[in-house]
Amino acid sequence: MTFTILVVDDELLLREMLTDIFTIAGYNVITAQDGKEGLEKIEKYSPDFVILDGSMPVMDGFEALVQIRKNPKFINLPVMMFTALSGESEQIKGLNLGADDYITKPFKIPILLTKVKSILDRKKKSIEVNPLTSLPGNLCIKENVERRIADKTHFSLLYVDLDNFKSFNDKYGFYAGDKVITFTAELLQNIIKEFGVPSDFVGHIGGDDFVIITEKDNSTVLAENIIKEFDKQIPNFYAKEDLKNGFIVSVDRNNKTQKFPIMTISIGIISTSVACLVGFAEISKRASELKKLAKKNNKSSYVFERRKYSR
Repeated sequence: MTFTILVVDDELLLREMLTDIFTIAGYNVITAQDGKEGLEKIEKYSPDFVILDGSMPVMDGFEALVQIRKNPKFINLPVMMFTALSGESEQIKGLNLGADDYITKPFKIPILLTKVKSILDRKKKSIEVNPLTSLPGNLCIKENVERRIADKTHFSLLYVDLDNFKSFNDKYGFYAGDKVITFTAELLQNIIKEFGVPSDFVGHIGGDDFVIITEKDNSTVLAENIIKEFDKQIPNFYAKEDLKNGFIVSVDRNNKTQKFPIMTISIGIISTSVACLVGFAEISKRASELKKLAKKNNKSSYVFERRKYSR
């Protein structure tokens, strides 16, 4: 992913210098000579990062920053302010208005690049973190898998999915459903801490779908303990009457009233020790198929890839 940086400064030589610096560092760069033009460029190009000079004609950087933060589309847009070496009051003013950081003139190129990279890295991570569980999402999962393939690292991937979650969510409400999702996320992380290794990874695909990637050859141990703890704790989320009956009454996807069992958990496991895996798309497809097989057991279960195949 190549980030785009907007440099807003009234000094032509500085704009040209920053363009060269950031281009060499691998960024796309666009420029503007004052705050008014900067706002127009933000609307037109939606940059990933903005560098604003505090003192400019037409519209200075502070007023431009106020306008940026007023726009809901750009309220989280990373902004760095340029300030004079002795401009402590300008630094405080910029930070109070919503700047993410500042850099003084004259500046040192390594410090500038490090600050920009740090802020953009945080932005990338925040975009890819599920807001409910704080677990990394699809892009991070894909990158993790592809890095391990490129490094020729042995790993197993567990595709984890809840059974009868939708009917639970429909009956008890989205707040109760969210509590089950966060419980599951915490359960997976706790199992990894106890039975995994530091390099193991837990990701949240979305909804009630999760992924575990483990280097340790104990994927079945992880799956068995996940199932054990899930089955032990999931009754806590149900009303006593529903537990006594062993089911809840809710509506299916066709809006017909049905009886649905207490939630269970299904896990599909695929490993490089069995299959020659060459890409994320292939891995996710096969893991999903295995997870569907596990669901047919009508109880918490896992299915491990047994079919050897190669290219």
